[in-house]
Amino acid sequence: MNLLSGVNQDFHRPQTSPGGYEWWHFDATDEKNDLSFTLRFSAGDLFSAYYQDNLKTYWKKAKSPLTSSGPIVDPPRPLDHNGVFFQVFDKGSLIGETTQEFSMSFLKASDQQGAVLLGPNRFNWDTSDPPSYIITVQSPLLRGRSVLRARLFFTPLTKALGNLPQPEFPSTHTWVLAAPLCRVEGTFQWCDQAGDVKKEMGFVGQGYHDHHWGRVPLGQFVESWHWGRAFLGDTTLVYSTQTFTDKKEPPENICLRLEKGELRSIDRNREPQPTGKHHNFFWLPYTKELRQGDWAIQHLSILGNGPVRLTFQDQVTGHGLKRGPGLSSYVFAPRLSDPLFFPMLKGQTVLYSHKRTIDAPPPDSQGDVSIQRPE
Repeated sequence: MNLLSGVNQDFHRPQTSPGGYEWWHFDATDEKNDLSFTLRFSAGDLFSAYYQDNLKTYWKKAKSPLTSSGPIVDPPRPLDHNGVFFQVFDKGSLIGETTQEFSMSFLKASDQQGAVLLGPNRFNWDTSDPPSYIITVQSPLLRGRSVLRARLFFTPLTKALGNLPQPEFPSTHTWVLAAPLCRVEGTFQWCDQAGDVKKEMGFVGQGYHDHHWGRVPLGQFVESWHWGRAFLGDTTLVYSTQTFTDKKEPPENICLRLEKGELRSIDRNREPQPTGKHHNFFWLPYTKELRQGDWAIQHLSILGNGPVRLTFQDQVTGHGLKRGPGLSSYVFAPRLSDPLFFPMLKGQTVLYSHKRTIDAPPPDSQGDVSIQRPE
């Protein structure tokens, strides 16, 4: 895995090859109110059942011995499948989840800075004082019977990480640690179809932001991938463990420790110690605990459950017996292309394929979630 860092590396890299992908991830925790969320913008949505279904059809036709003149279907274009995935958790329970998919006509993304617009959802890097990512989300819930809105500010607290160690051979996947530690402020609103606010919740906490892209389908070389972060006082821990489809290859492990937002150590390729193999309702295999060097990451509960990916609420200990909460993600890559789950995943997705199927993006002030930072 190639490693980059900093908000200056957060710009859009359009992917064109079949199976290519790119996504921007945001998550945060408000410990005082026991609120957390995870949010993903995708330009070439690796997790889209529509994209994976089209890829599966394409590879099947392309490899057919009857197609001597080449594939009889056009290769899927990553930017035909763009998405927004949003989960909100209250006291360890899922209280809002939405998956939206947009065709290319809805996508605007900057090749100069971190900025993406997908329908009524957007984020952009704003250089005003303090420099922050400003995020607006507006997503239908319950088949459009209600709407979840959010306005969020991610203000990086991380100092420059410098040049990070690279793999021995360049990888097809790149991980940008854009802002591993942020102050996060915002507002969530649950609205009816008319836009009237029925419930509102403020948010003040700490958050994390990264950015990924790759040109080769992840499932072709990765079997499982577990990555996350934890905030333990002045210490921030960021880690990743990938196991590969080729069992001869050892897992790739990365573990970074920051103190007061400044990088103090980075370990790469240290052997992980997974323990306690479990399966969820969909028989997705995962481990209950993962050790990264001196750190132990224990999954206390599954916040976001599914047949392909999981979101964990964690407890992390280590390095001088520091202890604190964490949030992590897990994907079992063979499931990305498993047609057994395509109908269910498509059923959970709100699909926008033409401009006329969606209203204009919400305004910046009146009618939108408040743009004022909470006190």
